[in-house]
Amino acid sequence: MFMEAAVPNVTRASSQKGDVGIWFPAATTGQQSQFITSRPPPLMDSFMLPFVREHCLSCMPPEEDYAKLKATFLQKVHPIFPVIPESALNGPTDNPAHIALRQLACLAAGSDPEMTSYLRLKNKGPGLLRPAEFSTILSSSVRAILETSIIPDRVVHIQALTMLSLYTQPTCAEESDLPAQLGGRAIHHIQTLGLHLLRYDGPNYGDLENLFCAVWALDRINAAMYGRPCLIHERDIGADLDACIKKRPPAFRLLLSVAQWLDKVVELYRPGPSAQVSGFDKVAYIDLPVLEAMIVDADALKVPASLIATVETFYHAVIILSCRLPRPGTIIAASTLPPPSANARRSLAAERIACAVPRDCLSSLPFIPYAVSLALSVEYRKMRHSRLPMFRARAMNAFRRNCDLLRVYGDHFWSARVVSGLGERVLREMERAANTLAKELSPQPADVPAKLTVDEQEGSTATQDLGTNASSGDTTTINSAAGIDNVIDFSMINSISGQDVFGHIDPNFNLDAVEDALEANLDIGLPFNWADWGQFASY
Repeated sequence: MFMEAAVPNVTRASSQKGDVGIWFPAATTGQQSQFITSRPPPLMDSFMLPFVREHCLSCMPPEEDYAKLKATFLQKVHPIFPVIPESALNGPTDNPAHIALRQLACLAAGSDPEMTSYLRLKNKGPGLLRPAEFSTILSSSVRAILETSIIPDRVVHIQALTMLSLYTQPTCAEESDLPAQLGGRAIHHIQTLGLHLLRYDGPNYGDLENLFCAVWALDRINAAMYGRPCLIHERDIGADLDACIKKRPPAFRLLLSVAQWLDKVVELYRPGPSAQVSGFDKVAYIDLPVLEAMIVDADALKVPASLIATVETFYHAVIILSCRLPRPGTIIAASTLPPPSANARRSLAAERIACAVPRDCLSSLPFIPYAVSLALSVEYRKMRHSRLPMFRARAMNAFRRNCDLLRVYGDHFWSARVVSGLGERVLREMERAANTLAKELSPQPADVPAKLTVDEQEGSTATQDLGTNASSGDTTTINSAAGIDNVIDFSMINSISGQDVFGHIDPNFNLDAVEDALEANLDIGLPFNWADWGQFASY
């Protein structure tokens, strides 16, 4: 009130109906004060700034590699998730904000399996880096930059934290919540700026609305992937979110449409009143519209097919989550079959995901390997609990295929590496059980040596029981470049597919822990404990 009385002309021109307070230009910087982040402690800044200037701002690919990575980012990631303005990727290289945003574009593009031959950094020499190393160095550099005062613009912090939440890869189970933490910080800045009120009408309001919608969608994606409560709620958004989404570019608008349905699906897993309606032992599902109708509504008919297929994979992941079926073994599961429509949609969605990933040149976004992991859990449930041998054998092949798909992403996404490691351990134990069962059913003559598994022939210790591995700290996984078909004898498993293979699993193999992990993957209402998976796979 005092400031408005002292400078009436400025405040009356800048105030808007419904504003909470009045933003004034900062006297020293000329920028609006609400866009400036709080400074770190001076001692931390004095210690970190020299390090950041020398080691972090120089962490960029050579120009030739950067051109390839930028082109991939603009073609595959930016149309679906327009967080980084294209102008920032071509801006001056002496601007720390532009450098950080370029690093983030390279981080995103570097997660594409097709970019492995361009993963170099000027401050690390001319040699190629492994995808995990490239990702860790870039994301650590950007995180260090954000901890200093070198980039005061809060909008850049939101952009950086959003991309980091998508592409930062944990290095161990203790860091598994790091992407969700970074997303929460982005939401904090969104709410500090009041962007969730959707009332900003500055010259770049379109970019800010894109940014808000991207963070809103990220909040829903993180809620599903990490079992977190949503932090942005519709009741707190100040304007019509649907109207805002309708103004977004077509590919992004289609993604947001699927995220809106994911927002409804999350309701099935919330505690409180929703738990009474759709408890863990009850059947609950939500009908989603046909994807083609959503594409037409989003005006996305002319969007490139690879981008449509990327969002389609996300859509099928939401379809799987939209059918919350009771865990096998519960009272209701033992007494009734799942609803036909829910069971059929979940099975079809898993098949569509498995078909789209190797075929449709998808964008490398984190919900792609997450969708494959959901499909893997669906196929495991069929493989484990189906009473028909043909269905069990079919699910077994689908489970193996999903493990193969996840291995492709394993070098780029930590979760894909862990889940594929678990899947391969399960298949190896099934091979061992199938061998044991086959010997029991068809004893071989004494003078004919029993068929050896590949592991036995090579003297491999990779199939030691999990209890031994857990106690010794050995979490080495199978990562054969030749593929899983060369280390597992599926003909042996298929030949006795009508038998109860799981009943012959080595008792020392913790099958209950495997099932808990794979079933928890389908229940997004609980925080995901990646440490449960860590005993099966290396990081």
